[in-house]
Amino acid sequence: MESLKRTSYHLFGRGQGKELGRICTLLGIMLLLVGVLGPDTVRAAKKTGQYTNEQFGFSFRYPASWIFAHSPQRDMRVRIVAPEGEPDAECAVVVKEYPAAAHARQEEIDEVFTATPTVEELQEVLGQSEDHLEVLAAAKGRLQQRPTHVATYRLRQGLDEYLYGEVSMTATPGLTWSLSCRGLGASQAQAKKNFQYWAAAIQALYASFTLPQ
Repeated sequence: MESLKRTSYHLFGRGQGKELGRICTLLGIMLLLVGVLGPDTVRAAKKTGQYTNEQFGFSFRYPASWIFAHSPQRDMRVRIVAPEGEPDAECAVVVKEYPAAAHARQEEIDEVFTATPTVEELQEVLGQSEDHLEVLAAAKGRLQQRPTHVATYRLRQGLDEYLYGEVSMTATPGLTWSLSCRGLGASQAQAKKNFQYWAAAIQALYASFTLPQ
């Protein structure tokens, strides 16, 4: 387990990833729906496509209007973004390989995620890679059958770009998994509003995510 605890992870970003920290402070699932969704948004969320990654054996359903985009980092296996003209948002899956931990026991890995992380713990980890990142909430949840950790965060990136979102992380022997979604905007309020607009679709994406058996 020590080799796993020393591994680090990425919070996907527009243009580059950010190292998050040790596996024992990995972030998890449990999307929080904020605000009221209109009927048009709910109808749009029901129209979905299916993505399957043959290399790593994961899959998920996503809003059919979203577009596959360039993945800015090597370990980002897929990135999808909201279409032009819609509220700005994106989701991505990062899978990192750690051959030295390939023989770790899944039961031991899962134990790391059964304890609920605190905001302070996650803030300490995330603050090392992003000075302006603020963790708003921390929780534990499940990604398919795996226990996970979750952080809701906001971040100012550059002079006029703000991010609001959540990132879910877990691990299997030799692999770490990160599923992240966020809204982007020219202000903190706009980034959060954009995330809220797609909240139902994002929740459905998380709920549909399957890990390899």
